[in-house]
Amino acid sequence: MMSRRQMGGAVLATGALAAMPTRAQNNAVSGIWDTSGDVRRAGGVLHWRSVGKQGALPPLVLLHMLGGWSDDWRDVAALLGKDRRVIAFDLPGHGLSRWDGVPPQVQTVQETAGLIAGALQELGVSQADFAGMSLGGCVAVALAAAMPERVRRLVLPCCALGKGRTWAEVEAREADQVRTGMFSAAGDPLPGGPEVLRKVFGIRDAVRIAAEQNASRKAAGRWIRPQERGVGLTDFSVLLARISAPTLLIYGGRDTFFPPFRPIAEAALRDHRTVVLEQSSGFPVQDDPVPTAAAMRAFLDT
Repeated sequence: MMSRRQMGGAVLATGALAAMPTRAQNNAVSGIWDTSGDVRRAGGVLHWRSVGKQGALPPLVLLHMLGGWSDDWRDVAALLGKDRRVIAFDLPGHGLSRWDGVPPQVQTVQETAGLIAGALQELGVSQADFAGMSLGGCVAVALAAAMPERVRRLVLPCCALGKGRTWAEVEAREADQVRTGMFSAAGDPLPGGPEVLRKVFGIRDAVRIAAEQNASRKAAGRWIRPQERGVGLTDFSVLLARISAPTLLIYGGRDTFFPPFRPIAEAALRDHRTVVLEQSSGFPVQDDPVPTAAAMRAFLDT
């Protein structure tokens, strides 16, 4: 069993087109993306980037983790973009997506799912395959539950799909995060090292991933807390039971954080397959992109 302190650290470790597509301007380190653009939605702008060309296979939409950005998916996107169009979004307040005014107290997964669905409609994508890790997976679950006609297949690598917490439990965890130096008292994310990533998630490339997380969390700033609250207050067993799309659950054999959520997802989903990448960590998208992409391709191409 993890302590509440470890749990808090692990969770954090874990309109019209505003412009025509342009050459990708990267907010992280890669150059694999072909195009990028912005879609203005109510109160803000969603940034997207893509690789690959539309062919016989449906587009694949990628959604990143809490405190991350679209470039977290760069290696998987490069592999899967060889025979389909792959679109990755920066979620509200993350990466290059920007919202007017101050962040809300809570940003629900349903609200974010609606923003993504609206943006895709404006990009001419009526149905797609979806993959999301951590926060991104939670948003994809909400979208698949509410708009089944928009989701052909769903991939969920390492997502904390719990049964929901009370507001008091959310506040207690946030107080722990301040005491342990993960957030300032004002709600700003503070830099972290690779130790938690190694110990809790079994990540091998922890130094690189920790550095990238510090950069992406700094970009997200005070938008992390509202999104985390939205996840924490949601009973995903209810949403998962509404999903009709075939779903792939992916876990890493070296991970200690996400596997306890596996029974909840497997019990609730109607049509699911589970793959455990025995030598992978709790961040398989970033730490082990080759086996992750292979598992996704085997599922999505059938």
